Amino acid sequence: MKRTALLFVALGIAGCVTVKAEHVLTGTPRAAYVGSVKVVMDGAPAGGEYEEVAIVSATGSGSDAALPAVLGALQADAASLGCDAVIHVRYDRGVQSATATGVAVRLK
Repeated sequence: MKRTALLFVALGIAGCVTVKAEHVLTGTPRAAYVGSVKVVMDGAPAGGEYEEVAIVSATGSGSDAALPAVLGALQADAASLGCDAVIHVRYDRGVQSATATGVAVRLK
């Protein structure tokens, strides 16, 4: 009985919290950026010249299917590539998941 209860708890925890970020390089990554990564939604001006590094995407499901969690994953992935901004960000929210995609850049 105890083993069955532990199995259900483990499965419940694993299924509740998921945010997955991934990227495709389009430029050269650098050492991780330690500052705050700016997010610029699609349609807003990028704020000057920039160097493109990657297309980044993040998907959250369950309790992480919300804008803050998904954008946070985009920012973390961009920072790991040495980027200080994610521009042209698009956000899509479904019933069970949310996805954001953008372009990770280094502002000049």
